[in-house]
Amino acid sequence: MASKTPAPPKPEAAATATGKPGLWANPDFLKLWAGQSLSLFGSQVTIFALPLVAVVMLDATAGQMGLLGALARAPFVLFLFAGVWADRYRRRPTMIWTDFGRCVLIGLLPLAWFAGVLNLTWLYVVALLVGVLGVFFEVANQAYLPSLVGSEHIAEGNAKMQISTSIAQVSGPSLGAGLLAVFSAASLLVVDAVSYLFSGVASALIRRPEERPGGQGRNPHVFSAMGAGILWVWRHRLMRPMLLAITLFMLFGTGIQVQYVLYARRTLNLSPSLIAVTLAFLGIGAIVGSTMSLRVLRRVGPGPAAFWATAIGNAVLLLIPAATGPMWLKVGMLSAAQVITGATAPIAMVGMGSLRMHLTPNNMQGRVVATFRGLSLGLAPVGALISGLLGGAIGLRPTMYVLALGVLAPPLVILFSPVAGTRTFPAPPSEAT
Repeated sequence: MASKTPAPPKPEAAATATGKPGLWANPDFLKLWAGQSLSLFGSQVTIFALPLVAVVMLDATAGQMGLLGALARAPFVLFLFAGVWADRYRRRPTMIWTDFGRCVLIGLLPLAWFAGVLNLTWLYVVALLVGVLGVFFEVANQAYLPSLVGSEHIAEGNAKMQISTSIAQVSGPSLGAGLLAVFSAASLLVVDAVSYLFSGVASALIRRPEERPGGQGRNPHVFSAMGAGILWVWRHRLMRPMLLAITLFMLFGTGIQVQYVLYARRTLNLSPSLIAVTLAFLGIGAIVGSTMSLRVLRRVGPGPAAFWATAIGNAVLLLIPAATGPMWLKVGMLSAAQVITGATAPIAMVGMGSLRMHLTPNNMQGRVVATFRGLSLGLAPVGALISGLLGGAIGLRPTMYVLALGVLAPPLVILFSPVAGTRTFPAPPSEAT
C-alpha cells in the first residue's frame, strides 16, 4: 500500500535570536509569503480593472462580458491535469514560470492600449491564457507549501497566507478605485503585471532544495494518475467528507453570491451605496477571522474549528432572506451575515486546508489539491444557473431561503463524519503508491 521513504529534511529552526517564533524565522517562507501577498493584491486590482477596460474603453455588450467571464473560468477544467503535473515535476519552477508568464500577458494589455490596438480579442486571449497559468500556479503553490515549511508549521503557513488573501480582497479594489481617478483602467493593469514579476523573483530567491515529488520511477498514464488522486481522496475517511462539504457549499453558496446584489436592490430596495456597505463587512470579517484562525486551531483542533466555523458561518446566511423591516434593520441583518460569514470562512478554510495537507503524502499533494479545487469549482456554474432558474420561477426571497437552507448541508456532513472529532494533526504519511 505504501512504501517507506526518507522524510524530507526539516526546515530551519522555529526561532532565531530575535525571539520571533515559527515561520518568522524561516526566510524562504517569508520570501514566498511576501511574493504571494503582493501578487494577491495585484490580482484584486485586475479583478476590478479588467471589466472596466471591457465596458468603458471597449464598449463591450452583455454578451461579450459573459464570454469574457466564461473564458476566464474555462481553465478550471484543467485542475486535474495540473494536479498530475504538480506531482511529477518540481513545484517551485512551475510557480516561477507561471508568474513570469502572467506578468508578460497582463503587461501586454496596457501596451496594446497605448499603441491603439487593444480590442476585445486581446482581452479574450489574455483572460484565457492567464486563467490557464493561474490554475497550474495555484495547484503547484498549495502542493509546495508543506514541503517548504514542514508538517509542524502547515497551519501557521496557511493562516498567514489567508491573512494576505483577506487583506488583498479588501484593499485591492479600494486602491483600484482610488487610482482610477488619476489613471485609465488599462493603466491599472500594470500593478498586477509588476506584482507577478515580484512574486516570480521572490520564489526564485528561495534557497531550500526541492526534491522531485514523483521520484525517478516511471510515471503512470495521465488519466490513470488523475483517477488515482480522485480515488485516494474518495476512499479516505477524512478527505471524503471535507470534499463533500466544500462541494455542497460551492453549489448553494455560489447561488447566494450571484443573486445577492439583485435581491438587495429589487426585493429589499437598498441603494447601491448601502449594498456596498454590507459587502464591505465581508472583508472586515475576513481580516478578523484570518488573524484568529491559527489561535482557534491551536485551542480546539482542526476538526472542531472547521465544524463550528462552518456551522456558524453558514447558519447566519439565513439572515439574508429573513431581512425585513425598516431600512436600518435590513442593512444591519445583511451586514451581520456578511461580517460573521467573513470571520468564520478563513477559520474553516485554514482548518480543513491544513488537515488536508497533513493527511496527504508529498507525491499526492498536487492531485489532492486539484481534486478539491476541480470538483468543487466545477459545481459553481451549476449553482449559479440553478439560482437564476429558481429566482425566475419562485421569486428572489424564496430562492434565497432555499439556498440559505442548502448551505446548512456542509456542517451536517462534517458533524456526522470523523472530521468533527479530529483534534490533533496526524503524523505525516509516507508516499502513496
